[in-house]
Amino acid sequence: MSTARIRRGIVAGIDGSDGALEAAAWAASAARRFEEPLRLVHVLPKHPNSGSGDGHPEGDEFLDAAERIVLNGQHDLEVERSTHPGPPAHALVELSKTARMLVLGPAATSEMKSVVAGSDVVRVSNRAECPVVVWRGIQGHEVSETRPVVVGVDGSELSDMAVAHAFEFAAFFGAPLVAVHTWAEHSTLGAWYSEERRFTDWSDLVQHEEAWLAESLAGWREKYPDVEVTRCLERGGPMKVLLEYSFGAQLIAVGSHGRNPFTASIVGSTSQSLIHHARCPVLICRKG
Repeated sequence: MSTARIRRGIVAGIDGSDGALEAAAWAASAARRFEEPLRLVHVLPKHPNSGSGDGHPEGDEFLDAAERIVLNGQHDLEVERSTHPGPPAHALVELSKTARMLVLGPAATSEMKSVVAGSDVVRVSNRAECPVVVWRGIQGHEVSETRPVVVGVDGSELSDMAVAHAFEFAAFFGAPLVAVHTWAEHSTLGAWYSEERRFTDWSDLVQHEEAWLAESLAGWREKYPDVEVTRCLERGGPMKVLLEYSFGAQLIAVGSHGRNPFTASIVGSTSQSLIHHARCPVLICRKG
C-alpha cells in the first residue's frame, strides 16, 4: 500500500498587508490553472498559549478582503478559509506538509535585516515541505502564456526538483521555459580550472557545459513535449544572472538548501537574494 502523502490545495498566507493580497490574487490565478482549491489562511500573531479571546474579528476581516479579491465576482474557484494559532512560520510549515504549494507575500524586511533579526518568509521558504512561491509584485497578478518560467540548473538534487516543478508550471501555464546554467572560472569543475587556463580559450568548457545542460533537461522535455524550452548558458554567478533573468520572467524557480539566514548570508544564498530582489514571483523548492 502506498504511503505517499496526498497534497491538496494552494495555500495563500493572509496577514492584512497589500503584498499578501497581491500574492493571493496570483495564487488564485495559479489555482485556476492547476484546478486546485485555494486555501486562504490567516495565522494569529500570538502564541496559542498566550490566549487571544473568543473569535478573531481582525483575521476575519483580512480573509474577507482576500476572498473578494481572489473571486473578483466570479465563481470558478473553490475557496477555503481558516485561521490558525501562531507563531506564523511554525503554522505555515505545518500546513506545508499537506499542501501542494504555499504562496506568501513579499519579505517585509531587507535582506540584511532578515539575516540579523530573521524573517517569517525566509524561515518558511527554508523549512517548508512543499514548494513555496514568494510574491514579488512587479509583473502583474495574472499567470501569463507569453512570459517564460525561468529555472536555475546546477545539477544538484534540489536543482533537479526546481526543474521538475518549473516544467510542471510551464505546462499548466502554457508558457515557455528558460533553463539557465551559470559558470565562472573559479567555480567550475576543478579539472577545468587552473591559473594557466585563466587567459585561455574556454570554448571546450562551454561546449561541455552546453552538452551537460541539454542532457540534464532531456528527460523532462520528453515528459512535457509541449513546453517550449530555451537553454541558456551564462558566465557569471547564479545570483546576479538569475536576478537579471527575473526582469522578463513571470516566475523564477530555484532550489533551497534550507540554511539558516546567517549561514546563508555568508555563503551567498541565491534563493534568499531572489526573495528580496527578484522582479517576479520566486518559486523555492526543497525536499519535502
